This record gives sequence, C-alpha cells and structure tokens, in this order.
Amino acid sequence: MSRSVHEGFTERFQQALGEAGLASKTQKELGRLFGVSGQAVNKWQSGESIPTAERAPLIARVLKVRRAWLLDNELPMRTLEGGITETGKGYGATPELRLSWEEHQLLTQFRQLPKRVQKDWLRLLTGVGEVLEKQSSEQEKGL
Repeated sequence: MSRSVHEGFTERFQQALGEAGLASKTQKELGRLFGVSGQAVNKWQSGESIPTAERAPLIARVLKVRRAWLLDNELPMRTLEGGITETGKGYGATPELRLSWEEHQLLTQFRQLPKRVQKDWLRLLTGVGEVLEKQSSEQEKGL
C-alpha cells in the first residue's frame, strides 16, 4: 500500500480516537483494547502500517465508526440508520441529536478544518443567526 493510504488511515484513526475519548490512552492500553500489541498501535499511529482486514471491524466497532470510513475514507464516518448521537459541548440539553445526511456532511467537513478556521466560521454563523432573528422579530412586529 502507498504511504498516502497509511497517512490517511493514521489521520482518521487519530480523529476517531479523539472523538471516542481514547486519545490519552497509551499504545499498550490501546493495544489491549484492540487485541494487538502496543507496537502494532504505534505503527498505525506513525503511518507505518494499517490494521489487517480481520482486525479492522473490531477497531471500527470500538471507535464507533464505519470500517469503510476508517480504512478507505468512505463517507459517512458513522452509520446513519439510528441517527448520530453527540454528547459534546452544545448538545447537553438534547439527549439525542439526529442529523440529516447534509448536516452530517457539513459537520464532518467542519471537523476537518483547522481550529482557527472553525472559530471564524462559528463567529460568522452566529452573526448570520442574529441577523435572521432580528429580521424575524421585525416581521412579527409588522416593521
């Protein structure tokens, strides 16, 4: 396999570990979780190798992502049948959040942006939301 395939896997693996709350685990701990040695996890994280076809489904299941996304970057990242549950900041008041395909695509692409750009987009969207609320309020008042 080409180096870029390995690098792509490494990026997705790191992203999935982070979203699963496992990024702070040691390679040895991750190895136990995935049924491999810490050295194997080290190779995945360094882009030296990728998991075998037999091991990949377990890894995907533990990380709650699709195997096809993890290995091949085939979207979506997670299955959509049962909806996507988010528990991070901003979702606390909602026990379950169901996203449409388009919303899922937007969120996936947003998460790939550098943090600085994410902050700029959030400021922009907040401003647009405020303008729309103001317009709605004015329409209700008949202005």
